Amino acid sequence: MRRFWIALLLVLGLSATCLGDSAPLAPVGPHVQPLDSTTVRLAEERIEIFLRRDTRHDARLGTSAVGEYRIWFRFEPEADEEMMVGFPLFIFDPEEAIFGAHIENLRVEIDGREVATEVRESAVHQDADAGPVNWAVFPVTFRAGQPLEMVVSYTMNVLPYGKGYGAPLWVAYVLRTGAHWAGTIGRAEAVLAMDRPIRAEDIRSEENPFRITTPGWVLEDGALRWVWEDVEPDFDIHVVLENPYWRDMGVEIREMLQAGIADPAALTAVIEATRSLAEAGNMGMNSSLRDGSLPGEAADRLLPDVLAAAESFLAEHPDDDEVRVQYLLLLRETSLPLVWESADWVWRVRSEDHLALFLREAVAHGMTDRLYVQRWRPWAEEELAGYPWRPETQDAIAAFLTEAMPGTFASEDAARAWVEANAGEALTPERADRLAAEAVRRAATAGSGAAQPPAADPADRPSPPAGETPAPGAAEPTDAGARRGWAPAVGVAVGAVLLLALGTVVVRRRHRSDGEARKG
Repeated sequence: MRRFWIALLLVLGLSATCLGDSAPLAPVGPHVQPLDSTTVRLAEERIEIFLRRDTRHDARLGTSAVGEYRIWFRFEPEADEEMMVGFPLFIFDPEEAIFGAHIENLRVEIDGREVATEVRESAVHQDADAGPVNWAVFPVTFRAGQPLEMVVSYTMNVLPYGKGYGAPLWVAYVLRTGAHWAGTIGRAEAVLAMDRPIRAEDIRSEENPFRITTPGWVLEDGALRWVWEDVEPDFDIHVVLENPYWRDMGVEIREMLQAGIADPAALTAVIEATRSLAEAGNMGMNSSLRDGSLPGEAADRLLPDVLAAAESFLAEHPDDDEVRVQYLLLLRETSLPLVWESADWVWRVRSEDHLALFLREAVAHGMTDRLYVQRWRPWAEEELAGYPWRPETQDAIAAFLTEAMPGTFASEDAARAWVEANAGEALTPERADRLAAEAVRRAATAGSGAAQPPAADPADRPSPPAGETPAPGAAEPTDAGARRGWAPAVGVAVGAVLLLALGTVVVRRRHRSDGEARKG
């Protein structure tokens, strides 16, 4: 009989660059295994996995989860046997179908009594580039003719793997990994439930480039179930669900707004979630939410009420910098974002009101360093040359550039070059002259020898949140590297070559990291 690996991989999304909304998440659940050959038969097994949203760290509208696992076994030994049984605490599949998850809060019970486990390091690495794998091991005594029941429970973080918003939940039961217990499994049952009902429309059951849900499932009371009788499995079980946390996000934001938000952590969660919807829309994500709307459409409907809630809160709590930062980042995302249109990234003016307000508030509260705008100058981009900026927007741009301007310049020419590069054609000649006069004044007072920040390069445009991909089928233009801010990567590559030439030894290890990067 074959070992039963249970693996839960939640993705998309979150999320964010690369696989877009088809990226999976990567938690894994292993199986109890005898550490030597055995004649003991596993007569029955039931795997229960319950997913609940991970609300730690105030992630009240996040798309990650915590998996709660409970695995029940009934063994029927035909002879007396004493053995050590192991349970891997980290799994890596060399074929990369499953990898990278740690088990926490492990508890083992045998016939209703908890047993102590010992952590040991595996003698065999599951991957040449990976570190050793720890196992929890414990002794088990089987008696002929006396069935033995074992329950293994644990929790596991279910973090987005990949970087796409709306990444699906991917649950994998890997059944083909080799024989460990004797004979066939008399009866095996698997159940997957969530903190909200699973709906039939969320289950991917048709052909898909990523994966589909293995046939044979039954949806009962909002949970998925499979049953196998007397099975020697030679197949894997996969379940792919559209991420319910993402699909329900717009509805949940609206419900929180209607209930009223006084808690700053809850308000921050609402603002961040609304910005995620707006970002997904700007990136061309075309998979619908629960109500059938696209993410960008949902963000547009929510935006007035979300901004009003933030402004009302900040009027009463002007010193709450965390809420203010998230409020300003939402303004920026909905004012002049980088969007995916016609197979290219372009700057698009969504709202001059939001842009002017963002710039004024960032300057007034001294937050330019916290808003990732040191080199953010979209109005200086080529596609916006000649755009008819309103006077109040030009004033806000000029005030922002005055705030962001270096304290000194090496020469008047350097001062004027900085203004030209950072203002582009956004300002009237009179405003540009006033800004240049201020820069020249700073050049005239130079002499301290202090290092100056580099002038912003309009070609060095920010990217959308790292990891995000355009709509399915779209591709980043290959001739736009320099325009999209890839020049720093070229510098790194050149530096690496020089280091190699000097004899530096670079050792590469496989490293996978999850999480979402924001615009910079």
